[in-house]
Amino acid sequence: MNLLLNDSAETALFDPDLAGTVKMAYLDPPYNTGRKFGQYSDSAPLQSWLRMMFRTLSGVHHTLAEDGSVWVHLDDKYIHRVRVMMDDIFGDQNYVGTIIWEKKNRASFLHAQLADVTDHVLIYAKDRTRMAPLVHSSTETGKRIPVHNKGNKPSVLEFPAGCMSFNFTDRTIPAGRMDTKTIDSELLDDLIVENGVNKNAFRMTGPFRYGQEAVTKMADTGGAPAFIAPQPMIRPSFVSVESKGKVLTNLQSFRVNGAPTNEDARAESELLFGGSFDTPKPERLIERFMAAATNPGDTVLDPFAGSGTTLAVAQKTGRAWIGCELNPVTIQDFIGPRINAIIAGTDPLPFEGVAASTEGFRVVSAAAALAA
Repeated sequence: MNLLLNDSAETALFDPDLAGTVKMAYLDPPYNTGRKFGQYSDSAPLQSWLRMMFRTLSGVHHTLAEDGSVWVHLDDKYIHRVRVMMDDIFGDQNYVGTIIWEKKNRASFLHAQLADVTDHVLIYAKDRTRMAPLVHSSTETGKRIPVHNKGNKPSVLEFPAGCMSFNFTDRTIPAGRMDTKTIDSELLDDLIVENGVNKNAFRMTGPFRYGQEAVTKMADTGGAPAFIAPQPMIRPSFVSVESKGKVLTNLQSFRVNGAPTNEDARAESELLFGGSFDTPKPERLIERFMAAATNPGDTVLDPFAGSGTTLAVAQKTGRAWIGCELNPVTIQDFIGPRINAIIAGTDPLPFEGVAASTEGFRVVSAAAALAA
C-alpha cells in the first residue's frame, strides 16, 4: 500500500520502518524565492530554510536503499549551498552529477540583469559504487540508424554481399557520385541488386558513423540483411535487431532531446486542476528521471509532494511510492483526486503502452502517528 504522510518530511522520514526502503527520492522543495503562491509561501529566513533542507535531506539519507539515489530540483539561487550540504550528508564521493533543465521555450526577461531559462537537478547516490547506470530509454528493435553521419571524417567502407536490402526493383546501379546537399559520397563499384539484396560486395566513400570492423560484424547476421537503402541514391541505414539503453544526459532540453518544459507542466495543471496549482513540474520530465533511476516495483519518495506529480508518475509506471505533504487541503483537493483517477482508469493524462498500478494508498496524519 502506497503511503501519503500528512506531516513534515523533516520529522516523518526518520521513521525506523522507512529505513533503506527507497530506491529514488525526488525533491522539488520550496526555492525560497520570497514569493507567495496559492498553496504555500516561498519565503523564509535563509537559516530556517537551510535547517529545513538539512533535516529533510538527512531524513532522505535514512530512507534510501544502498543502491538508491536522491534528485534535488532547484533554481540557481541556493544550489551552491545545497551542494555543500549534500556533500556533508551523502559524501562528496557519492556526487553523481547535475542536470541542467531548459525549463522555458523562451526567456521572459523579467530579471533586471539576466533572463532565467534553466533549473538544476543535483543527483547523489547513497553509495555510488552500487548505483546502476542511469539508463532512461531504449533504441527500438527495427529502428533505422543512418550509416552516413555529417561531420565524421571521410573514409571507405565495403559492404559484404547480401548484407543490404533495397525498396526498389532489381537493377544494376553504376559506380558514381551519390552526393546530397549536406553529404558527399561516392559508390566506388557497380552495385548489382538481385532479389531485393546486393548480389556483390561494394564499396562507398563518405563520412560514416561506423568503421569497417563494425560494419563487417553488423553485416554478419546469419539471416536477414542488416542494412537497408530505400532509394537508388544509396544512403544505407543499419536496422537495429535489439534494444540498447540510452544513458541520461546532464542536459535536458526541448531543443536537444525533446525534454518537456514549464509550458507542458502548466497545460497538464490546466487539464487536471483548471490551472489552479502553482509551480508544477511536467510529468514526462519526472518519468524520464524515474525511468533512469528505478524499475517497476521499486519505491519512490517525494518529501514535498505538492500536487502529486511524482506520486502520479510512480502510480502510472508501476512503482510504489511514499509522499509527504504538510497541507491537508492539498492532499484533499489535489493529490487524492489525482491518484484516485489513475486507479479508476479515468486519468486525463494516461501514459500510452504502460500499465498503471491499481494499488491504493493510505494517508497517515501527524496526529495519528503520535497517537500510535
